[in-house]
Amino acid sequence: MRRLPRPAPKPRGENTIALINIVFLMLIFFLIAGTLAPPMDGDVELIRAADARSVEPPRALFVTEKGVLKYEGVETTPQAYLERKRAEGTGTEQPASETSAGALGGPVVKLAADGRLPATGLIEVIDALKAAGAGKIAVITERKAK
Repeated sequence: MRRLPRPAPKPRGENTIALINIVFLMLIFFLIAGTLAPPMDGDVELIRAADARSVEPPRALFVTEKGVLKYEGVETTPQAYLERKRAEGTGTEQPASETSAGALGGPVVKLAADGRLPATGLIEVIDALKAAGAGKIAVITERKAK
C-alpha cells in the first residue's frame, strides 16, 4: 500500500497589524510635526484683505493695537528685533541693488499688524524698522471672508 503525501499547509495570511501600527505612528508624527510653527500672537487681530493668499505668518513681527512690537510673544524694539534676526541668520538679506538710494540691504521683515492699529501708527513702525536697517518689509494681512 502506497501512502499519499499530505498536502502542503496553506501559507498563513500576512499579519497586517504591524503595517497598521506603522501607518498610525506616521500619522501621529506628521500631526505633531505640522504644529511646530509658532502660534500667532493673541493680542493681534490681523488686517483684512479681500484678495490675498491664505498663509500662516511664519516667525512674523507683530504690532499690537497700541503700536507695541512683539516677536515670539516678547516685547521688542526695531533695533533689538533686527539684531536678533541677523544673529539667527533667519532674515534673508536683501541685495543692495533692490534697496532704495543705494543703501545696504538688511533683513526681510514680515510684519503682522493689528487691524485696529491706525495707519499712521503702522507707517511709524515701518519707518522705525527702515531706520534700524531693515530691508524689504512685507505686511501680512488676513483674507476677508466673502
